[in-house]
Amino acid sequence: MDKVAIRSRQVSVAFAVCACIAAAQAQAQSASAPGPTSDLEEVVVSGFRQSLSASLDVKRTEAGSTDTIMAEDIADFPDMNLSESIQRLPGVSISRSAGQGRNISVRGLGPQFTRVRINGMEAITTGGGTDAAGGVNRGRAFDFNIFASDLFNQITVRKTASADVDEGSLGATVDLMAARPFDYNKFTLAAAGQVGYNDLSESFDPRASFLVSNVFGDGRFGALLSVAYSKLELADQGSSTVRWQNGAGFQTVAPATGYTLAQVNNAFRPRIPRYDLYAHEQDRLGVSGSLQFAPSDSTLFSLDALYSHLDGSRTEMFLQSPNFSSAGLNQVDVLEAEIDSTNTLVYGRFNDVDIRSEQRYDELSTEFMQVTLDGKHAFSDQWSVGGLVGYASSEFDNPIQTTLLWDRADIQNYVYDYRDNSRLPLLSYGTTAVTDPAIWSLAEIRLRPQTVDNTFTNALVDLTWSPSESFSLTGGLQYKKFEFDTSELRRSNGSSANQEAFRPPNTLATPTSQYAQLVSINGLGMPAGTPSQWVVPDLKVAADLWNLYDRSVFPLGIEPAL
Repeated sequence: MDKVAIRSRQVSVAFAVCACIAAAQAQAQSASAPGPTSDLEEVVVSGFRQSLSASLDVKRTEAGSTDTIMAEDIADFPDMNLSESIQRLPGVSISRSAGQGRNISVRGLGPQFTRVRINGMEAITTGGGTDAAGGVNRGRAFDFNIFASDLFNQITVRKTASADVDEGSLGATVDLMAARPFDYNKFTLAAAGQVGYNDLSESFDPRASFLVSNVFGDGRFGALLSVAYSKLELADQGSSTVRWQNGAGFQTVAPATGYTLAQVNNAFRPRIPRYDLYAHEQDRLGVSGSLQFAPSDSTLFSLDALYSHLDGSRTEMFLQSPNFSSAGLNQVDVLEAEIDSTNTLVYGRFNDVDIRSEQRYDELSTEFMQVTLDGKHAFSDQWSVGGLVGYASSEFDNPIQTTLLWDRADIQNYVYDYRDNSRLPLLSYGTTAVTDPAIWSLAEIRLRPQTVDNTFTNALVDLTWSPSESFSLTGGLQYKKFEFDTSELRRSNGSSANQEAFRPPNTLATPTSQYAQLVSINGLGMPAGTPSQWVVPDLKVAADLWNLYDRSVFPLGIEPAL
């Protein structure tokens, strides 16, 4: 999909505090009790350069091709979103939704070919996107926007196969590691906060994180708790085409265009030329906890728990023409046209074009939970054993996915023009007053609630023999169970027939002016002649007028979605 969006300026105010009590006390004692001077044997510098050095150490010890990112400080990953951090690595690209990184692709392979492990265990997180962005995630792609980056302190991307990493991905295996108390080995307290103002959505967007960790019993036991919260409101506006296509379609082509009907039909055209308005709201809470126990220098147990809850809503509003992607194109007459050197119909003036005003509203919720217990024990310098048991679940709920469509048929002198700006085209609707509710008629009522649930159960044990520093042999057993459950409902009369175009008499009897909403695009620099305002159906008003979510009034079933 061709898409251009304008992002508003953002002003942020941030604070951060980190206290390492043991170190602070030692420093205070040193300052208050001066003694004889002595030469320094070693200077340790921590910070950004330290994180780069640690990342290189991990890469150096791996047998395969890996890249690692480590947080430069406690709860201080370089980006607000994990995928934004991962895209810094070579060969990794990301896809975004609502301005947030959603999925990653490695070496050109799609997100479904990348496997993600959290604290050593495979997991999948699911979410919902716009139809143009792929819709609800029912595949293996991992939605990174479910987590705040503050919960993790290390990311490793494994790009090649390795004998000690079980198969399951063609692109890469991504390991996410949450913080553990033995990572710090002393009392540690950290907090960070940020408030940004978005002048397009006119909202304040707070973000805060907190971490506390300590070790006890001469360093044999440790506990850690980390919490991250963020709230985001985003306005997104621009134009899109929902891809380009060619093929038979137009009814006639005027001789004055200089093209034949076959030439125009064979040229690529925008499927749905339109201007878009999106409004996104998102609340995200993440919690991680870890307990570690080392009864001896050769034994270590770690219990890790991770929880994330992402709530959001999305409103989409469009002014568009569906003719260019549908069978209705055979009624359209081409009055003027221009085909460029790439065989693209970049300009046209048309008669008998249908146009559409649309509003869609989604409520979205994802709840992720994972618990893992792993242990390691070294019998000797040559023999060691390790194991892990864990459970992970991701529950996505989209209880409201509602769309209302208004149509206006057969308008004259419709124009689209991508010649001067392929991202901000001229879209003109002749003399049609797109801000007048009276010109529109209700065409469809879509109700599509959806769910996606994934669960993983994992258990493994490995035995390792290392007769020398340059050679080791590992073998073991592993158990995995993956369960997937998904649903989608649509308006139904008990058959598989599509009921979305059926409009009950009371909905047709309601004047469009009673549930109309005027929307505007500002600041895009749209070409003169393109309307910056139009009316859309107001979903909230219509829902109250018609009892849209009463299933005795609007029955739902699985039959039309099968």
